[in-house]
Amino acid sequence: MKKIVSKADLEQLIGSTYMYAIIIAIAAVVLAFIIANLIKYQGGKNSTDHIKRRIWYIIIGVLAPIGFWLYNSLYLAEKLISTQSHKNIFSTANLRATLALLGVYVVLGILTMLIFRRSKWGSILGKSKK
Repeated sequence: MKKIVSKADLEQLIGSTYMYAIIIAIAAVVLAFIIANLIKYQGGKNSTDHIKRRIWYIIIGVLAPIGFWLYNSLYLAEKLISTQSHKNIFSTANLRATLALLGVYVVLGILTMLIFRRSKWGSILGKSKK
């Protein structure tokens, strides 16, 4: 990547930051889906398999936005952006992109859990009524 020196370069970087936020959110949901399907059913009254899936969903939902924000703050803002005013503008855009990532992760995750309610993925919301 090249140094960000002009306003046009900064706007291009901000646009690609939002696109990467959405891509990472979708990838995080797919990763959580794969991990949920790898956790075996325990069966019985006191099974805790849905709680394990929920914990993994939350862990991925926390780590993805934190990693995205740290990468943008520590690498992109510090190494590529040269002026302080551009850093301030990018900092605001980075926060919004991180919140968008979190929002897409939660909304897409819950919608797909509701669609696949009787699967391992849907069990994250709680045990389904039979």
